[in-house]
Amino acid sequence: MTKYEEFTDYHLSAKVFVIETEFGGRKGPIFDDYRGQFLWHIDGETCTDWDARYVFEGGQVAPGESAMCKIVVSNNLIKYSGGNFPEGAQFGIREGSRVVAVGVIESSKVPNA
Repeated sequence: MTKYEEFTDYHLSAKVFVIETEFGGRKGPIFDDYRGQFLWHIDGETCTDWDARYVFEGGQVAPGESAMCKIVVSNNLIKYSGGNFPEGAQFGIREGSRVVAVGVIESSKVPNA
């Protein structure tokens, strides 16, 4: 399994908060190599989900907690977004129809297209 400190082949670095169960979030923690949907808005399109892979500082993050993570997004998202992932932009992480975590981009390694 990939460790946060050693993981260098990623696109985004972000701080993520996992939503508690009583607010519609997860019952258990999210672990490294999680494959939740990256909820990102492009050109006025809302609720656009994209495949992504997440690696967390400390290996996991529990509901009600925050952690830094590194994210690998799909090539299609990079293509359709034009590589535009500004610092401070917010995103969601979905499992099916519910948002289980929210995050803020801290840095991007994606070159603007």
